[in-house]
Amino acid sequence: MNHIFLLLADAPTATSGLGKLGEFLATGGYVMLFIVLCSFLAVTVIISAWLRLRDHLVLPASVMSQLRSLPNYAAKGDIKPLQEFLEHNESLLAKLGALAISGTFSSRQECVDTLTARAKEELHHLERGIPMLEVMVTVAPLLGLLGTTAGLVGMFSAFGSEAGPDTTEVAKEIGVALRCTIAGLFVAVPSVVAHTYFVRRLDQVAVRLESIMHETIQTFFAHFEVQRSSSNRN
Repeated sequence: MNHIFLLLADAPTATSGLGKLGEFLATGGYVMLFIVLCSFLAVTVIISAWLRLRDHLVLPASVMSQLRSLPNYAAKGDIKPLQEFLEHNESLLAKLGALAISGTFSSRQECVDTLTARAKEELHHLERGIPMLEVMVTVAPLLGLLGTTAGLVGMFSAFGSEAGPDTTEVAKEIGVALRCTIAGLFVAVPSVVAHTYFVRRLDQVAVRLESIMHETIQTFFAHFEVQRSSSNRN
């Protein structure tokens, strides 16, 4: 596997920066391969989570505006245009909003319980992969420490050779030790930043969903009850 890094270091590159990167990775030894794999996994998770948590897929402003206009639809006596708008929108808020105003629940509490369970399920779906970043925060530095330890073992072995200390081998092993540590931290630091951001983002989404759904359910059932009581009087 170390030959992969050697080929990467020797391959012609468009810029000298890529060549230096290949040399850096090649010097790291076998442990560096696992650190690179961790970095690819972390980048994949970050990109995937960012794509899932974009506003127009989770909490689009247009859907929030339409849900807050529910009293206007109730005043007109026709909620069907709002239901059709929500059905054609693929965002998380639209799905929950359409369920909230579907009129299929016999009581407000039943609607709240169903929406709460559905929201938890959807948020769990949005969270997939993000816990892997927390794993990377722990694993990447440990792999760096493993590479450092392996480099130190090789360094002391070079010192203890019968022919005397091999300074070239010592320098190489020191490079392995230090570069693995740097690479492990280089993966761990962005991972912990991304993990913190996505956790906060999910918390923000959960709070806003709860607030909007509570307002929507209250408004819908208030107007529904008024209309029902009016029909009873007639």
